Amino acid sequence: MSKKKWRRFYMMMYIFTYGIYVPYNLFMWLGGNEGFPYAMLGIALGLPMMKKNHINSIREKEQNV
Repeated sequence: MSKKKWRRFYMMMYIFTYGIYVPYNLFMWLGGNEGFPYAMLGIALGLPMMKKNHINSIREKEQNV
């Protein structure tokens, strides 16, 4: 996949994660229905780092070709 397609994929992941998943989990936690959402915290913090590393590896592969 090209870099542009991966960027589109990550944009969709951001929309899902920060627009739906994180607010839902925070609402459930603040409502007292669940414990602290540690998985949500890991995903919310890890997604930008994963995107940066993946896009950089794509750039390296494109430069080597």
